[in-house]
Amino acid sequence: MTALPRLYAKGYSKTNGETPIYLWNLGNYRYEIESRPLGTRITKSDVFEASYEEAMNKFEDMIDLKTGVLM
Repeated sequence: MTALPRLYAKGYSKTNGETPIYLWNLGNYRYEIESRPLGTRITKSDVFEASYEEAMNKFEDMIDLKTGVLM
C-alpha cells in the first residue's frame, strides 16, 4: 500500500530566491524534495529515506530560511 504524499514544507532556493522547493512525506520514513524552476517544465526531485529531523535539515540546507513555511 502506498501512502498519499503529504506536503510538509515549502521554501525558495538559496541560489536565486525564486525557485520553489517542496518537502513531501511519502510514508514509512520516505521523503521527497522537489524543485520546479520557473520558466521550465522540468521538475527535479530527490527521494530518500530518513527521519523527519534529517529530512528537514536537508530541506533547510537547500532553501533561504527567510522563505520557509511549514505546512
